[in-house]
Amino acid sequence: MTSEELAKAVETTVKAVKSRILTVGKEQYDKGDEQLFEQMTINELLNYAVEECDDQIAYAVMTRIRLVRLQRKLKKAFTV
Repeated sequence: MTSEELAKAVETTVKAVKSRILTVGKEQYDKGDEQLFEQMTINELLNYAVEECDDQIAYAVMTRIRLVRLQRKLKKAFTV
């Protein structure tokens, strides 16, 4: 992968994040001239951030499980 290809992959990811902010994120967090996080107390924001960290851990484990399963299938498929 070239640096240009990597930069394009990053750009594609940022565009996906932007799309999410303007669709489901807008429905959930847009409060007119503010975003929900701007209205949260520091304690609410910290609790929310901790919950998001927990979600990231769960998603990482789910992804790891799928990758290990894929790895096993590929190893089996390409082992003679």
